[in-house]
Amino acid sequence: MSQSWSIAWSHGRATVHAGGGALGHCEFRLEDGRLAEPFHEAPWIGQGRSVEPPILANLRGDLLCLPFGRPYDASDNLPEPWATAVTRTPADSVSGGLSESDEYLHGYCANSDWSLVSGSEQSLVIKLEYPQDSCILSVTRTVLPVPGKPALDVSVEILARRICARPVGFHPNFALRGKPGSFRIEPGSFAFGLTHPGADGVTHAKANARFERLAAVPVSAGGTGSFDRLPFAEDREEILQLCGINGSMRLVDDSTQVAWTLSWDPTKLPSCLLWMSNRGRHFEPWNGENLCVGVEPVASAFDLGTAAAVNVNPISEEGVHTAIKLTPETPFVLAYRIEGTSLAR
Repeated sequence: MSQSWSIAWSHGRATVHAGGGALGHCEFRLEDGRLAEPFHEAPWIGQGRSVEPPILANLRGDLLCLPFGRPYDASDNLPEPWATAVTRTPADSVSGGLSESDEYLHGYCANSDWSLVSGSEQSLVIKLEYPQDSCILSVTRTVLPVPGKPALDVSVEILARRICARPVGFHPNFALRGKPGSFRIEPGSFAFGLTHPGADGVTHAKANARFERLAAVPVSAGGTGSFDRLPFAEDREEILQLCGINGSMRLVDDSTQVAWTLSWDPTKLPSCLLWMSNRGRHFEPWNGENLCVGVEPVASAFDLGTAAAVNVNPISEEGVHTAIKLTPETPFVLAYRIEGTSLAR
């Protein structure tokens, strides 16, 4: 088990893990005095099972993903123009050169042990150095409690070795503890939504489709379905991207009578990926047990990896950038805030 560090403040307590730099167990003290925990922890954690890759072994709370996703290729049988986007090798002048560390699921940072830089009552700071062949030099993650509020500010500073572009995102995973439909997803305004271009047999959404509202997403059986209320009654896995979002998301958990808000800078992370893991994966280590929703502020083209994100793709063609541009001279800082509000009467 990896090392972890905790921080407490007037309105809660948060734990950060060396493994994947994951923000894990967090308790927020709401205005009515109740303690609420928003985040999910994979069912295999603590069971002593050997789980690979490390990002799955540490699947809890929130992780930084850089580069976001995994390298898709021709074997994934994506439709055009996605197939071209994932198979065309981007020029080094654009990508900064690809390395082995770009091949990890959700990046080197999500699969490595971070080190503590500093810890106090005011903040926790952890850091990770990337391999020498990577265009990324290091990432530093700061968890900062908001005084007097049930809220956390989470940020990351990215340093580059050379000019490059990479997809990136935060990966907060929220627990789904109530009956079907008890967890409502209320996004801020967004330009358009897309369903994942790949089909894996456990999704109900129609592949590679466009939508305007989560309550009316095209489904493979015909017509539309509601994707704004979770958990689903049946086992399934869904991935949707809300493109050109305004940097806000409200999550209403009727089972606990708590609303969670996420807010971030949409000029840096202009999309939100929704990963709805609804017991749809029945192979190891999932075994039909995982139930959560990832609400992920990203600059990415779904989870399709670096090539798709830095090449021209159907999202970037509509003016929504799918990668961040990094230079050695200027640190790139990303951040979001999570805050809880009681709905109990």
